[in-house]
Amino acid sequence: MNQTFSSQRFWTYFKYDLTQMWRRHSLAAILIGGASAIFYILWVMFSLVFSQQWTTPPIEARFVVFIIAFTILELYQVRTYGYITDKKEGSSWLMIPASRTEKFVSMLIVSLIVVPFLFIAVYALLDGFLSLVDPTYGKALVAGFSDVYAKFLEGLAEINSESVINLNPSSVFIPSVIGFFSNFMYFLLCGICFKRNKLVGAIAVLFGISTVLSLLMGFIMPGVFENWDPNISEETVQMWVRNTMNITTAITCLVAIGLGWGIWHRIKTIQH
Repeated sequence: MNQTFSSQRFWTYFKYDLTQMWRRHSLAAILIGGASAIFYILWVMFSLVFSQQWTTPPIEARFVVFIIAFTILELYQVRTYGYITDKKEGSSWLMIPASRTEKFVSMLIVSLIVVPFLFIAVYALLDGFLSLVDPTYGKALVAGFSDVYAKFLEGLAEINSESVINLNPSSVFIPSVIGFFSNFMYFLLCGICFKRNKLVGAIAVLFGISTVLSLLMGFIMPGVFENWDPNISEETVQMWVRNTMNITTAITCLVAIGLGWGIWHRIKTIQH
């Protein structure tokens, strides 16, 4: 097998990969993507039973459900390609006539782009449809997000006008997107590394890393604040904040690259 990248062969494998993904996870996709409709039905049913009134979930509750569904989607990445650790299915996957590079690229595109995009699209469409057909439902989440973003920009402008710190939307948006990618890749990596108890193992490793980082921060931060000069100039504060944000973004990028390398290495070394 030629391990270089062939666009024609990749496209053939990518279509096959999408088909297999839907065949294996269609039920989970319907449940997670349709969480808005499921939540709406349950809310209406309980309101009719207990209050004998037709009430629909407020936008705040719907936003919480969206966050919960998106978190479940992240955790579910341990299962999207977790089957390749199985001896029978994993051996069949290894025998597919596509190079490791093509399998790796397809895996990342499906996990980081196709799955989140389809989830958001389906969730938003269902929520918007309910907003159209039920006048008691209120505005759709998309409109609510627009209002929140507008208020976010107003608050950011107010902070910039009253503070020496100058922030912009990209300084928040870019690290957030990279962080989302890192979360998906982390659970994807755990899914193809652990043979059993994939989610438990992923959470355990994450808990261990968080504990170690918390201990390190507990040792480092007191010394930072003890040496903090209360008469520091505005230019120094701006530089400190800018450097901190740049370092945070760089670390987030390095984590994402490291997770990508781990996925590639696991694909390269997996054997049955």
